[in-house]
Order: sequence, then structure tokens, then C-alpha cells
Amino acid sequence: MKNTIQASTSSMRPKAQAGVSLIELMIAIVIAGLISLGLVQIFGASSATSQMTEGLSRVQESGRFATQYLQRQLRMVGFMGCGADTGRTVQESFVNHLAQYDAAVPGGNNVPGGNAYRFQRPIEAFTQGSMTATAELATITGLVDGSDVLIVRVFTEESTPVVSVSKATDTLNILVGDPDAPFLPEPNKRVLFGLENCRSADVFAGLLNGNAPGSLVIADGRASPNVYLDPSVSACGTAPCPWDFRISNAFLNAKPLVGDSSLNAEVHRAEYYAFFVRTNPNGIPSLHMLRFERDSFALGGPEELVEGVENMQLRFGIDTNTPPDGRVDVYQTAADIVGGAATPLALDAAWSRVLSVRIGMLIRSPDRAGAPDRTHTILDTSVTPSANDGAIREVYETTVALRNRLFKS
Repeated sequence: MKNTIQASTSSMRPKAQAGVSLIELMIAIVIAGLISLGLVQIFGASSATSQMTEGLSRVQESGRFATQYLQRQLRMVGFMGCGADTGRTVQESFVNHLAQYDAAVPGGNNVPGGNAYRFQRPIEAFTQGSMTATAELATITGLVDGSDVLIVRVFTEESTPVVSVSKATDTLNILVGDPDAPFLPEPNKRVLFGLENCRSADVFAGLLNGNAPGSLVIADGRASPNVYLDPSVSACGTAPCPWDFRISNAFLNAKPLVGDSSLNAEVHRAEYYAFFVRTNPNGIPSLHMLRFERDSFALGGPEELVEGVENMQLRFGIDTNTPPDGRVDVYQTAADIVGGAATPLALDAAWSRVLSVRIGMLIRSPDRAGAPDRTHTILDTSVTPSANDGAIREVYETTVALRNRLFKS
């Protein structure tokens, strides 16, 4: 019995703890370190992947928006309602009332108000730094050298029908069908208008005198920037009208759309757009736009459209045949087109042969994304980024047919 009690007591006595040896502790530390290192690498790779994905997404979004915006503006080149600009090549079919009268030059020649008003030339371009900038862009700072600048002058797609036209000395009153149309200016604000039918077109400065039915677009022929005076016209209708509107001549509106009350004519806004790469206040090259102010014929300040556009290259599809056959024969740079054109009229003629435009843009992500720097080819021009910033860069290219010129509509 005693032995049994002693054995039981011995089995209930607590055992001493053995502890962890130094070798075991070192192994545990090494394993923990390897696991931590793996987690750090996984986190770093995940972060880099996230940066790359976000940067590429931003570049793709910017590229898509920039190309679509430029495509839309270029497709309007040559649009003058139901007739294209290339079909309005005689004095009787187009008059720019912002240009001085010239008996030998369709639409006038010298434009005192500046290049922005030269609607005889719906498209043109120059390369910043290697070509002479147009006057309205010469004072804008921050333009990127080696990048092309695109200029278009167009009629807006939106229009309102002309109900009637009345004339007095040097003044034209146009009764419009929808004076409250969104594209029209605020009342009594002078802007540039385009007036057209299927045979003729005019560009002029005028104002809308109200938004209610019966409101008029009023054009004063002697109010700046209007300068066109045609001494060959002694009378328009029943009143003296030396400031001749080709569109308002009675024989051009002889076929009304509806009965005798609606003329076959429309009123548009006449717009100017310039697109260029310029460094923004944060030091990032971006695509900018210059245009007329909403209720004015004056140019506003540069507007940033797309951040991260570092360079834009343009090539122009030219019809080189004489007479033109409506087909693109060669693609040329802006310098190739203007080479040898010594006068404004020669430049007008050179740019009138453009039937399509190729656009190439180098676009970067806004932040560092670990991408290696390299030389990029935009169309046939090599561009090497100057900053080793690790940003993602992609080239976006598109070709736009100037369908109004190709199809004469």
C-alpha cells in the first residue's frame, strides 16, 4: 500500500520545462525573416503593378479622348452647310466680310483683323520652333518645340434656318427661325456668323438682337471687324448696298424650302480652333486649345484639354494633280506644304489641296510607373523624352478623312 501511494505521488509531481535552444531560435528568426521578405516583395510587386495599371489606364483614356476630339474638329473642315469650301472658289459663291475686297480674289484677300479671321483657309499648321508661328499664336508662351500646331476654321454643325432677309445701306437683317438655339450668342453680343445656302456662303460679324420669335441677326457692314466693301455692286434689292452679301442676292434664294416664306439658307457660328502642345502650370506638357470666347469674336486664353500630351505630329494627305482629282497622292509635313508659297493667296491654294490628316501623339502617364525611358517614333519622327521620370509613354495615331472636301458636301 505504501509503495502504491508513493508511486501515485511521484506521477503527480510537475515536470521541468525544457525551453528553446539557441539554434532553434535562430532558425525561427531566419524563417520569419524569409516570410517577411517575401511579403515585402509581394507588396512591392503589387504596388508596382497597380502603378503600371493605373498609369496605362490614364494614358489610354487621354489618348482616346485626344484623338476623338481632334477627329471631330477635323471632320468639320470644309463644311459650309450643304456645300464644301472647295466648291466655293469664285467671287459669286463665297465672301469673307472680314477680308478687304479684291476684284481678282474670291472672298477677299487681306484680312486686317488677323489670321484667325482668314476663313478662306479652313485648315493650316506649322511646326513650333522651326516654322514661323501665326500672328495670333506668336505671343503664347510654353509651346513645345518640335511639336506641330493645328489650326481649323469651320462653320458649326448646328444652325438655324433663315426665314427672311431685309437690306438697307451697309446693313443686313436676317430673320432666323430659332433665335433661342443654344449655339447662338447672348443678345447684343457681336460674334462671327456663317450664312450659307447650297450655292453661296458669307462670313461676317454680327449680333442677335433677342431670343424671342422675330429676333434678327444684324450685320453692320462698316462695324469692325467687317471690312469687305464691293464697289461693283451699286444696289441690292431696293436699297443701296455696296456691302454685298452674295447669299442675300435674290437670284441665289430663288428656290425656297417651303412656299415663299422660308429661304434655302442657314445661319451658323463661324469658329476658330488652334490645337498645340504647351507646358501647363505644373510643368507637364499638355494638349491645349485656343478659340473665340463664347459671346465674342475675340480669342480667349489657352484652354488645357488633355494633360500629358508631350508631342503632336501631323502629316497631310495632298492631292497633287492639276486639276485636282479628289485623291490623296502623298502625305506631307506642314513645312512641305508651305514651302515656296510666298503669298497668302499661294498658301490658301496650297492648303486647299489637303484631303486627309494623319495625327500622332506621344502621351505620358501623370506619375512615375517604373517604365524605362526610350525613344518613340511618332509617324516618321523620333522623339526622346528629356526627363528620366519612369512615366509610361504610348504613341497614338489616327488618320482623318476631310469628308466635306472628299465628297464635296
